[in-house]
Amino acid sequence: MGCLASKEEVATKYKGGTGDGDGGRSAASARQEGDNAAALVSGNLAFSSWVEVGVSAADLKAADTFSKSDPMAVLMEQSSQVHGGWVEVGRTEVISNDQDPKFIKKFRLLYNFEAVQMYKLHLVDVDKQHNPETCAVKSCDHLGDVEFRLSDVLTSSNRSVTLALTNTSRKTSKVHLMAEEMSSAREVLTMALCAKGLKNVEVMSKSDPFLQISRSTEAGAWVPVFKTETIDNNLNPAWRAFTIKATQLNNGDPNRPLLLSVYDHEDNGRHRLLGQVETNALKLKALSEDKGSLQLSAPDGTARGEISVSSFSVEIKPTFLDYLQGGAEISFMVAVDYTGSNRDPRDPASLHYCGTEGEQRRTPYEEAIIGIARVLEAYDSDKIFQGFGFGCKPPGGVVQHCAPLGADGTGTCFGIAGVLHAYRHTLYTMALSGPTLFAPLLRTAVSLVRQPTAGLKYHVLLILTDGCIHDMQDTVDLIVEASSLPLSILIVGIGESPELAKMEVLDADKKALVSSRGVRAYRDTVQFVKFSEHRGDGYKLAKELLAELPGQFLEWTKANNILPPLRLPPQQQPPQQQQQPPQQQQQPLQQQQQQPPQQQHAVP
Repeated sequence: MGCLASKEEVATKYKGGTGDGDGGRSAASARQEGDNAAALVSGNLAFSSWVEVGVSAADLKAADTFSKSDPMAVLMEQSSQVHGGWVEVGRTEVISNDQDPKFIKKFRLLYNFEAVQMYKLHLVDVDKQHNPETCAVKSCDHLGDVEFRLSDVLTSSNRSVTLALTNTSRKTSKVHLMAEEMSSAREVLTMALCAKGLKNVEVMSKSDPFLQISRSTEAGAWVPVFKTETIDNNLNPAWRAFTIKATQLNNGDPNRPLLLSVYDHEDNGRHRLLGQVETNALKLKALSEDKGSLQLSAPDGTARGEISVSSFSVEIKPTFLDYLQGGAEISFMVAVDYTGSNRDPRDPASLHYCGTEGEQRRTPYEEAIIGIARVLEAYDSDKIFQGFGFGCKPPGGVVQHCAPLGADGTGTCFGIAGVLHAYRHTLYTMALSGPTLFAPLLRTAVSLVRQPTAGLKYHVLLILTDGCIHDMQDTVDLIVEASSLPLSILIVGIGESPELAKMEVLDADKKALVSSRGVRAYRDTVQFVKFSEHRGDGYKLAKELLAELPGQFLEWTKANNILPPLRLPPQQQPPQQQQQPPQQQQQPLQQQQQQPPQQQHAVP
């Protein structure tokens, strides 16, 4: 599980920078920081992780006449929020007179699985008259630059890559990047708190208390990091036990001050403070062991009851990045709706309309495929995807509810371009028909997932559809059946059909799916979003649709007791181990359903 960062950490992520590296911060980058901070605190980036990226270079050109270069590395992040598209993240120190620098200062970056994070590294020669902390990159002698995707570094062997520098006269210049996840990302705390003797602020009933935990920032401000459920009409509440990452709670520092605040919940959002107290994680642990309590106080110091810790434990858990480092991969499958409700592709109102011959344009289906696939392709080493179509009919044939995309009849697509080519080939060679059925498609996907693999592999099925399905119960049964397999299902609703609202039942965030036989899904594996809410912005679509995928992956590995595999260097890898898939993937589905994991619904 990745670590959840806090608002102030995101705010300090950028150390200046417009696209020109002038040391200033644009208003757009500040807005982006605010958006990220809100998402982090609310939990929308719950599986993000802070990583450190170290930089070294080799064989840089000599920019000075009588000596070697004095290099410095400047890192930019691609952003749609700033003019020029790049915002400065930070700078290393300057290393004097060295063509093979090994920089000590590392870049601290927030890794988000659901985003394509592009960075550009500039190597510059800093003259003595320049201040390395504030000088503009364009005012320095350029030694070369390189663009890279953060996910490529994190999924590479040993989390390190060597890249050739571009825009340099010395063709042998290279840069080496090495990433490391922050060690505190693996520490997870589970605790249960209760209060006693709270003040009653209601007239006709008792207070409805909830607990909010805030942590202190470097500047001494309080940042909310967690909130419990509300317990109605109770002055002695015992809130449910909860699990929180140490980096979310206190940035991995058990001595960092925490503020426990108990409020009376009000429907209008104007919650009334019942009492609060300052503490830290070490004291909370001691309270659990000693069965002690802390006195809650009003802002004026008046005693307002007490709070105690009924249980407290610390556990070290593997993160999503630990599995990626071990060689885990994500296999991508995509299924496209070719039913007649999409309308004739030659009709400009069709969801499959590609434009005229002189004015080709992407369909909503293509935009959605690109937005999701450009994120997932980084986690599939061979970039071979499977494509299917449903609701289509070949000339003179019958309706196909799971037809392989493309001309070769296998559905094998090479990269995003291959998927898009196969999509259009099917569009041009088959007729739109119906009805809309998911069950045949899901049976095929389950069959593929059950096949043995040469390593740890998790599967993602993306289904693009314009309306509600006609086999809802069969679909629910198959989703429940597949919930114990390494499979997540992403559903994107294309168009504005009111029938799409019925698809929400498959996205079981609030209520678990139950099959017609009364079997409850082991875990929530489905995520549904409407494309119209993100039209034209593949980044936002991917951000919402993929946000839960790392958690679903970790929930599956935990339920099956799968630890991150150890990735050895190629010369040390035993051949027989390379061919052994994880034992849990070989367990028959029927057997898994007879013996469901005991902690299938626990937060990983």
